[in-house]
Amino acid sequence: MFFSKKLKILDVEVQELEDEKIYRCLLKDKKRNIIDKEPIEISGKELKYLAEMQGQRYGMIRYNNEHFYEVIGEKEKAPN
Repeated sequence: MFFSKKLKILDVEVQELEDEKIYRCLLKDKKRNIIDKEPIEISGKELKYLAEMQGQRYGMIRYNNEHFYEVIGEKEKAPN
């Protein structure tokens, strides 16, 4: 079951993420320090699974005991 806590930056709940959209995330440690400055791209469906398996904390989705994904936005589509 999903938690009712919202994702910090997007201000939406995890279940509100769209499965087919690609979201940009920053990888952070327990102290909320950015580990990799280059955003990671993950689908909404994968983020939902992670949140269900690992949970949330600090408005971020837990990746493992030490790391968290902070969802910072959607991937912009390339202009045609």
